[in-house]
Amino acid sequence: MILPKIKPSSPCFSSGPTKKPDEWSLQKINQQYFGRYHRSDDVKLYVLKILQKMRKTLKIPKTHKIFLLPGSCTGAMNSVIWSLLDEKRTITSIIYDYWAQIWFDDLKKLNLKVDCRKSLDGSIPNLENIPKENDLIFVWTGTSTGMTVSNLDFISNDHTGLVISDITSAAFIYEIPWDKLDVAVFSWQKALGSESQHGIAIISPKAGNRISKKNKVPKILDLNEYDYLIKTPSLLSIADFELCLDIYNSKGGVSGNAKICKENKSILDIWEKKSDFINHFSKLACYQALTPSYFVFKKEFKYKKLFKFLSDQKIAYDIQNYRKARPGIRVWTGPTIKKKDLITLTNWLDWSFNKFIK
Repeated sequence: MILPKIKPSSPCFSSGPTKKPDEWSLQKINQQYFGRYHRSDDVKLYVLKILQKMRKTLKIPKTHKIFLLPGSCTGAMNSVIWSLLDEKRTITSIIYDYWAQIWFDDLKKLNLKVDCRKSLDGSIPNLENIPKENDLIFVWTGTSTGMTVSNLDFISNDHTGLVISDITSAAFIYEIPWDKLDVAVFSWQKALGSESQHGIAIISPKAGNRISKKNKVPKILDLNEYDYLIKTPSLLSIADFELCLDIYNSKGGVSGNAKICKENKSILDIWEKKSDFINHFSKLACYQALTPSYFVFKKEFKYKKLFKFLSDQKIAYDIQNYRKARPGIRVWTGPTIKKKDLITLTNWLDWSFNKFIK
């Protein structure tokens, strides 16, 4: 094949943290509150206004509380596990992604009763006949496998247990049915291109009633003692989030940005159908995530050299498969990625496949 002449305008195709929006710059970040005491009334008001802006963007019901937590999505999910779940109920854990496996492992460390439904081969595990009284925990979009449940039709409307979802790679991409979720946790590092410093937990009244005083819950994870000021939020990260959220909203909010994701994914779908070298990991198209797209190799490659070449030449950073997943390519197709860059990337990948095939 002929060596491509054009490189992507940005080599950043990481699945998280993701590429910054083109409109973003350090100079545009609100620096008014840098160096300020985070308990000052005007600083607290600034943080709360931004969280309210997020509530409006994501259409989070006024009845649901927003918890600002440390440690990205991991901190948020561990806060939920430690503060809400106990040995009184069985927890149905749905696993088709390696992050869901991590949450399952955390449940087992606490000696909780778990009904595990697991599949890491590109198929969705059994979603039928989940007992209504069970708590339920799952990852909406699995970044490590490029798979998603797409909707929550498998959850009955009269489910009495808590429904808990890690929506990090679904937030700001899908319309979230808040009536079906009792707890949603996420960070800002995916669709928005923001930083991953903080985690968010959205807690419904039903889930809020479950928060109770427990012994041995680490203070930083204890939602019963929740006070984000104790955990000293990063005003730099929050100001970055504000800018990224404003840029996101200027592009049409959830519907406008989801459209960009669909167009981006279609470029890689067309490429995959014509390729002799890769296949979608997800066995069914209906479970392929809008972003990221994850492809496994159909042939043997010197893939370490392939990824090093792409990185050294500033063609593509960080597109290697998740470390526990099968060798392949994982490309973020979120709203901060340009279509023309994805087309250019596929041209370089085709050339590279021919060069680095064993």
